[in-house]
Amino acid sequence: MVSFAKMHGTGNDFIVVDNRPLELGPDELSACAAAWCPRRYGVGADGLLALDDPETSAADYRMHYVNADGSRATMCGNGARCLFRFARRVGFDLETLAFDTDAGLYRATTAPEDNPCGVRLFVPDVTEVQADVALDRSVPQAVRALCFAHAGTEHLVAVVDDLDAVPVEKWGRRLRRDPSLAPAGANINFMELRERGHLGLRTYEKGVEAETPSCGTGVLAAATAAGRLLDAAPDTPFQVHTPGGELAVGRTGEGHLYLQGPAVSVFEGRIERPGTER
Repeated sequence: MVSFAKMHGTGNDFIVVDNRPLELGPDELSACAAAWCPRRYGVGADGLLALDDPETSAADYRMHYVNADGSRATMCGNGARCLFRFARRVGFDLETLAFDTDAGLYRATTAPEDNPCGVRLFVPDVTEVQADVALDRSVPQAVRALCFAHAGTEHLVAVVDDLDAVPVEKWGRRLRRDPSLAPAGANINFMELRERGHLGLRTYEKGVEAETPSCGTGVLAAATAAGRLLDAAPDTPFQVHTPGGELAVGRTGEGHLYLQGPAVSVFEGRIERPGTER
């Protein structure tokens, strides 16, 4: 039996385990995610987060993230905030914690505002950005612009005028597998530019293969794309409104880029490993 916590960040939900005593390998973590994440047959989640021993001297712990279908993901912004709060609960008591991921070293701390669930995740600048992306397949006429941004993982940002009218799963499923995005594919983020400093965002996530209430790295990609499209100053803050809640992207006085939002514990439980005989 494996002890776990169920957590979410603006509706993007996760099964979280302390893998240090379990020592589950990559294939075992993938099998666990595929078995536990289906909502009608398991705990139900968008992915599995595993806290492990660090791999570099600069890190306090290691974050492994596996999508609901068992595929590995390099980074997850909402998941990273949840794992920070989980790490604090299992004994990591520093105010700011550093952790290894497949996308590099990240840091997180409790949000400075009076918000008991808020976590500020410090992230590298999004430098791999391509505006005016051309896909091999046809793009819906409602999409006014396409931008690619790698914000820890691959994202295609599609600018639309009416976010509520977008059939996210239909369009996202098609665009996410466009040959021009091979081999990794991309998450598809439909973005609406709203009043100054505010964005609306809905995301189709690869690996989940469905619309999710929120996507942290997608929020970073969208804010980066919006900054380019609006020719905004590098320190322009954005409030990003997703179906699951609101996230903030901004910079500290020292110039460090961050993603900020809630990380909420839902419940704890125990579940059998895949293949365990009753």
